[in-house]
Amino acid sequence: MTIESHAGSRGDTETSTSPFAGLSYLTQSVGEERAAADDTEAPPFDGFHATESPFGEDIAGETDPVAAESADFLESIHDEDFDEALEQLLNDGAALLLSDAQQWSAPASEAEAREAVEQWIAPLAAEWQRAVDGLGAGLEGADLSGLVENELDELLDSLDSPAAFDSEAFDNFLGRLLGKAKSFVKRKIAQAVTFAKNPIKGVVDAAKSGLQTIRSGVESIGRHLLGPLLEKLKNVGLTLLKGVVSKLMAPLSRVLPAPIRPVLPLILKRLGVGEAADDESDEATSDEMGLAAQMAHEFDNRLLSLYLAGDSESPTADETTDSYEPEQAQNLESELDDARVRLATQLSEYTGSQPPVAEIEQFIPAVLAIRPLLKLGLTVTGAREKLINLIAGPLASLIKNMIGPTAAATITRAVGREPSRMIAKAAVNVGFSALGLESAAGPDGGIAGEALASAVESTVLRVVDQLDEAALADPLQVGAAVAQAFAESAAAYLPDRLLRADLPERETAEEGGLWVMMPRSSRPRYRFRRYTRVFVVPVSRQTARAVGWSDGGTLESYLLDRGVTQWPVQAEVDLYETLPGTLPGHFTRDETLPADEHAAAEEYQPLTKRTAGLLLGEPALGRGRTTGVRAGGFRPGPGQRFFRIRSARLPARRVRRPRRLVSVHWDPQTNRMRIFVRLSERQARALQARLQRAAPSGQRDLPGVLLALWQVALPRLPYRIARRLVGSSTVTDATAAARIGTAITAATRTGITTFLTHSGAQFAAAVADPADGVTITVTFDGVGAGPTQVPAPTVSVSPGMLR
Repeated sequence: MTIESHAGSRGDTETSTSPFAGLSYLTQSVGEERAAADDTEAPPFDGFHATESPFGEDIAGETDPVAAESADFLESIHDEDFDEALEQLLNDGAALLLSDAQQWSAPASEAEAREAVEQWIAPLAAEWQRAVDGLGAGLEGADLSGLVENELDELLDSLDSPAAFDSEAFDNFLGRLLGKAKSFVKRKIAQAVTFAKNPIKGVVDAAKSGLQTIRSGVESIGRHLLGPLLEKLKNVGLTLLKGVVSKLMAPLSRVLPAPIRPVLPLILKRLGVGEAADDESDEATSDEMGLAAQMAHEFDNRLLSLYLAGDSESPTADETTDSYEPEQAQNLESELDDARVRLATQLSEYTGSQPPVAEIEQFIPAVLAIRPLLKLGLTVTGAREKLINLIAGPLASLIKNMIGPTAAATITRAVGREPSRMIAKAAVNVGFSALGLESAAGPDGGIAGEALASAVESTVLRVVDQLDEAALADPLQVGAAVAQAFAESAAAYLPDRLLRADLPERETAEEGGLWVMMPRSSRPRYRFRRYTRVFVVPVSRQTARAVGWSDGGTLESYLLDRGVTQWPVQAEVDLYETLPGTLPGHFTRDETLPADEHAAAEEYQPLTKRTAGLLLGEPALGRGRTTGVRAGGFRPGPGQRFFRIRSARLPARRVRRPRRLVSVHWDPQTNRMRIFVRLSERQARALQARLQRAAPSGQRDLPGVLLALWQVALPRLPYRIARRLVGSSTVTDATAAARIGTAITAATRTGITTFLTHSGAQFAAAVADPADGVTITVTFDGVGAGPTQVPAPTVSVSPGMLR
C-alpha cells in the first residue's frame, strides 16, 4: 500500500513502501541496502590517529625552536598506557554513579550525584597530593646537578609510593599519573641543570626557544625550583581528577578547558598544523580521539605550559582547578533524557488526526544538541530551524499510524508474545517485568512509547550524520534520507512482528529481540540499551581465534584465561548499545544479570559486523568499525554496539588478565625503545611447562614456546613501532618508519629467543612468584634513523603484569 509523503513545505509526494506489516503503513523509499562497513584491519598508516601525538606532519623539518622543544617534551612524557588507566578510572566511576542512581526512588539531583562522585575520588586525590609531597621530600636534599641520567632514574624510581587502595583502577591510575609526574620532573631538572652548569649557554638556548630563564636553577635546584614547581604540578593533577568528576557528570560536554586553549593554537600554528578556531579544533580533536585520550591530551598540554613557562607564569591553582566548571551549565544527557520521556508519552497518548509534527519538532533540538553542528554550518539559528522543519515533517508522516493508545497496546502485545525468547536466561528470576515489557503506556510512555522515541531519535541522528551541509538544505534530499533512516531505525527498535518479512533493513534473518533502554530502575535516566534476546551459541576454537579482543589478543585467549578447557564452548552472548553519554562502565550495572556476576568494563567488546556474523550468524546486528578498540579510544556517542560472553564454564569471580598485551614506550631524548609483553598467569605457566624437560615429550619445546609468544607479541608490533616513530616525528617518512618497525620486530624475536635459550631459569623464577602473570621487557638503547641502526636488545623478565 502507498501513501503520500510530505517533505518540508513543498508538498511533494512520492510513492513508498512501508517497512511494517499489518500495524501501520509508512512513507518509505527503500533504496539499496547500504554497504557494510569494512571490519578488516586498516593499513598501517591509513588509520594513523593523533592519539599517539598531538602534532601533525613533518615536525623534524620545522626550524621553530618552540615547536621543536614542545614536540620533544610531549613525546618524552607520552605514555600509551596512561589513556587506558584513565579510561578504566572513568568506567569505574560511571558504574559507581549509575549504581548510586539505582538506589534512589527518584532521580538524584545533580548536586547529590556530584557529591557521591567527589566522595569516591577523594582518596585518590589525597594520595596524589601525598605522593607529590613525597617526591619533593626525596629530591630536596639530593645533589641533582651531580646526578647522571641513570642515577636520577633510580632515585625517582626509589620514591615510588606503595599501592594503598582496594581498587585496581585507583592503583593503576595513580601509578601512571606518578610516572607522568616523574617524567616531567626529570625534564625540568635537566633544563635547570643546563642553566646551573653553563648559565651562558642555557640563557642562549632559552632565548632561542622562547623559554624563560630559570634563575633558581643557577642558585639551588632542589630548594628553589622543585618546591614551587611540585605545588603547581600537584594542582595540575588535581585539575585532571576534577575533570574526571565533571566528565562523569556530563560525558558529552567539551573536554578541552578554556585556560589551555591559548597554548594549543600557538603550538599548532608554529608546527604548521593550521590556525583553526577553538571550537573547530575541539571538534577535530574529538573526531580523532576518545574521551580518555582527549583528557590525557589536555593534561599533557597543561604540563607543557608548565614546562615552557617561567616561574611566575605557571598556572595557578585557581586557573586550573575551576576550568571544568563552565562545562556544567548545560547537561546535554539529562536534557535528552527528559525530552525522550516527553516524546514517548506524547506518542503513546496522542489522539490527534494529523501527524505529530509539533511533538517531533520539540524533540529534535535535544537530539541535535549532542551533535557537532559547527561542521554542518548550522550555527545560524535560521539554518538550524529550517533543518528541524525539514526532518520533522516527513518523519511525523512516517509514524502517524504508529501512535496513540491503540497502537501502543498493539506494540506491547507484539513485544510480549514470546517472553522466553525476549529475555536472558540469567534474568528469569528477575522476572519479565524487570525489563518493563509487561506494562502498557504509562507516565514514562511505556515500552511502546520508548520504542517509537528510539526510532525517531535514531532517524534524526542518521540523517544528520549521512548528509553534508548542502544536502541538509535541500528538502528532497532530506526527505529521502529521512525515509531511508527511518526504515533502518524501525528495523532496529521496533518489534520484528510489526515489520514486513521482506524488509531488507531487518537486522535478523529470523525473529530477533528488542533494544530496551536500561537500567529500568533508574528511569528516565537510561544509560544504555540491552537486546532482549540472548544468543545461545556454540563457540568453536576456530571462531574464537578469529574474533579480536581489545587487549590485542583474541576471544580464544580470553576464554582460555577464564578457564575454558574444552571446545566448542556453549556460550550466551548478551548485546548492548550505547545511548548519548554511555560509558562502558555503565554496562556493568545491567540489573538483569545474576547477583553473583561482577562484570568488568573490559568484558564488553565492540560488536562489528564481522564479529556479529562469526558469533551470531547475524552480521546486520553489528555496527561498522567504531572507536573504543584502542586504549582511550572510546567516545560516548550513540549507536555503538557491544557484546559480552557468558558461559557456565567461566568462573563468577574475575580473573586477572593484562589489560593490554603489548605496550611500546619510546623516549626520543635517548632514542630508547622498550617493548613490554604481558602474559597472564595461565599463559606464563603453560609456557613454563613446555620449557621444562619434564614435559610429556621429555624435551624442552622451545619452538612451541616461541610460536606462542609470537602470537601474542608480534602480529601488530611493526605497525605499533612505526606509528610511534611517525607520531613523535622521529621519522617523518612512513615507509622508512615501517622498515625500522620491521627491523625492531625481528630483533625482538631474536632477543627473546636468545633469552629463553640461555636464561630460562629467570623466566621460571618469575612464573613461580606469587604475583599474577609475567612481563617480558625488551629494551633497545640508541635506536638509529634506519633499519640497519637497530641495536641488539636487552631482555629481562619480571613477575606480575607491569603497567
